[in-house]
Amino acid sequence: MSNAVAGPGWILRHAGTVVAEVRDINGPEQVADKDDVTNQSSPNHYREWVTTLLDGGDVTFVCNHIPGDSSQIGLLTALQARGVESFTITNETGVGPSETTSFDARVTKWGSKMPHNKAATTDITLAVTGPVTIA
Repeated sequence: MSNAVAGPGWILRHAGTVVAEVRDINGPEQVADKDDVTNQSSPNHYREWVTTLLDGGDVTFVCNHIPGDSSQIGLLTALQARGVESFTITNETGVGPSETTSFDARVTKWGSKMPHNKAATTDITLAVTGPVTIA
């Protein structure tokens, strides 16, 4: 039997406030930079790598655009203030154990789409700064 958890029910919070009507959440996708340290004595002529800097990656998500919603406007305000903000993504699906991903990030994109034949949306990108913790 699988222990997989369904997507619906994950809640994104910005500074403790639930962001309204978040649809898909992608990330954070953490990356370790590497540097090639291959040399004449490398075993069996294989490349050798050393890990250098860690990158918390980005978190991207789409919200149903809610005119005047303070949680969505708060993200635009954070972008304009250019500061570091706290975020969490919590499993509130009711399936499996509780899990919270916590990180600090800068809002680097806040864009609206108002198509003529679909729901209006707001696309957000967060650039994670520092470590990501999962508890």
